Amino acid sequence: MISAEETIAGLQDALSLRRRVRSLVQLSGAAAVVALIAALWLTEDDLPARTQAGFAAIIAIGLLTIGQATRALRRRGSLFAKDRVIAGWIAAAFAVLLAAGLALAGRGLLGLPIALAAFGFLLFTRQARKRLERR
Repeated sequence: MISAEETIAGLQDALSLRRRVRSLVQLSGAAAVVALIAALWLTEDDLPARTQAGFAAIIAIGLLTIGQATRALRRRGSLFAKDRVIAGWIAAAFAVLLAAGLALAGRGLLGLPIALAAFGFLLFTRQARKRLERR
């Protein structure tokens, strides 16, 4: 169990200028990527379905990143263990989607081992979380 003093120390650490600048850079970078991909998607005619799906995935990842950075800037508090686990799930899920998309885009089995490994990692982290909750 975390003591009150440790929690307060963790919150004070999260208010540092370095962490706020890092979140602001993350927010700006994700917004730039979303704007660039959205502009490219809107200005190009007759894109293949795979390209449109890729653009949609990039925009979705960018919007989630914008949301996470905005939340960090607004809360000005540290991420606790549950928040970090959820962020790990999001990253692992997008890794699975990216690997599967690359395997399908290449029309080969090259990306299949990567997709299976990422999916296995996602399942492993979920099982580890359940074991921690039982304690």
